[in-house]
Amino acid sequence: MMNVNETEALPCEGGCGLYGTRKNNNLCSLCYKHSVLQHSTALRFEPETEQSQCCPPTSSPVAEEEPVRKRRCGICKRKVGMLGFNCRCGHMFCGSHRYPEEHSCPFDYKQSGRLALATQLTMNRADKLQRF
Repeated sequence: MMNVNETEALPCEGGCGLYGTRKNNNLCSLCYKHSVLQHSTALRFEPETEQSQCCPPTSSPVAEEEPVRKRRCGICKRKVGMLGFNCRCGHMFCGSHRYPEEHSCPFDYKQSGRLALATQLTMNRADKLQRF
């Protein structure tokens, strides 16, 4: 038999208008999840502040995880595996779409060539000869 107090519907103490349960501290399921998340983030951030005050930070590098990118052609979505071609526009293409004309590449090759030549070849001009 169930106790009457356990099944009694109480208004949520969070003030949202729903009904809470005694198991969830008189909170509805939404307010309870929200309070648990706030409590867990508060616990997660407390040790960092204490550690920074009492101990110097360790010099061990933290390995950041890179998101896994699927290696597919930007045009036909075919898997390219190890044979994918990276374009200067930043996308990866298969063998048939690797050329800029095939995938309508927005990268300006002419301008990049001009800039490369301008930095590599400096203009050394001598003064004009004066005739007597």
